[in-house]
Amino acid sequence: MPMMRAVLLVGGLSLGALATPWPWAALWIAVPVVVCSALMLAWRYGAVAWSLAGVLAVAAALAVLFPASGLRLWHVLWLPLAAATGTWMGLREEGGGPGLGERAWMHLPLLLGAFVMPVLPGLHDALVRVEAKARVQEQQLLQGMAKEPAAPGSWRHVMEESAKVAPAERVRMLTWFLPNVAFFGLVLLVGAGRTLAARAAAVRGWPPLSKALLTGFRLPDGALVPLILGLVLALFANATWHPGAAFLLVQSVLGYSVQGTAVVISVLAARGVPPTFVMLAILFLFAFTLPVFLPSLALIGLSDVWLDHRRLEPSPRGEA
Repeated sequence: MPMMRAVLLVGGLSLGALATPWPWAALWIAVPVVVCSALMLAWRYGAVAWSLAGVLAVAAALAVLFPASGLRLWHVLWLPLAAATGTWMGLREEGGGPGLGERAWMHLPLLLGAFVMPVLPGLHDALVRVEAKARVQEQQLLQGMAKEPAAPGSWRHVMEESAKVAPAERVRMLTWFLPNVAFFGLVLLVGAGRTLAARAAAVRGWPPLSKALLTGFRLPDGALVPLILGLVLALFANATWHPGAAFLLVQSVLGYSVQGTAVVISVLAARGVPPTFVMLAILFLFAFTLPVFLPSLALIGLSDVWLDHRRLEPSPRGEA
């Protein structure tokens, strides 16, 4: 059964790769395989597994230095960073494994990669070409559609409004959105790699990978650094760093929103509220009050850093 699930997972990743342009398509398979390999090497052999990230970093540098490969830094940057994340996870598997919040913090290498992505040399020109190609395709689709006036909210209306946006503005929007999209996709691929490692461990007769509950989600104190850095860059840095600053702020808000959700579920469950009712209430509020609800959860999560609502941290000796 574990092998069958692994085969189905690889099949799903392969379908995703077929639907994605090269060289991004290779990441669908390469990132999960790298994470799986790094995690299992670190789990079995310890810190020596960091060498995998080093080898991949050298290989990525060589691929970028040879123009014939057609690869750029933002294509290959993710493999050594994914290896670092997998190694970090593997080193923490002993002793019960990391909590869910600590495991989320282990995506820090990928977070840093996505943060510097907007300022990588050549990315702006690449996005200009992507925008020009997308505009041509939009025009072709619009020409093939019916000539009647588009109803507000229809697909054609959305495309017509998008085509009216100036190319420079669309490139700027891509620069702001790309780091978040790339990071979300890579987090999912890391999760796929961890799943592959769990299946491989079961086949080899190793202990199962650690699992953690959402109610125990708590980011380390170091997670405040990206939030503070994002605020500093947004307020004092030049416009070049604003996309990266926005990315750090968005991810920090989302991370602390998850922590706030865990706090709410834990506190209500401790008072006897059924978990099903709690989840339905959170989903309802998320769907209808998102602009207010998400920041509110983030503030609850931030307050948990100092107040420790669930008493997850051990009390100092001598204190009640």
